[in-house]
Amino acid sequence: MVEGRDRGKTKYRDKCQIFYLIVKSCIGKSQTKNRLSYYSSYRRLNYYLADLVRLGLLRFDETQHRFLATPKGNEFVRKYDNIIEFVPSLKSDYEI
Repeated sequence: MVEGRDRGKTKYRDKCQIFYLIVKSCIGKSQTKNRLSYYSSYRRLNYYLADLVRLGLLRFDETQHRFLATPKGNEFVRKYDNIIEFVPSLKSDYEI
């Protein structure tokens, strides 16, 4: 399970962390919106997916109704992985 900073009993994940997790899960295999709802509430997920498509990090396949990471999304994940490796205290927050 993905964990973020403690906020009482629930864990807090910021928007950038959620973007990273969504795009990372779409690398190499397309994902349905239902599968991606693991990372966020379904209502917020709609906004996140719209932002990710608008930014060019994901593309939506209208025939299969699935999301897939773009080359720009792959680059985003690669660079974000470098940041996580650089700051060891972040590493446990991003384990899937």
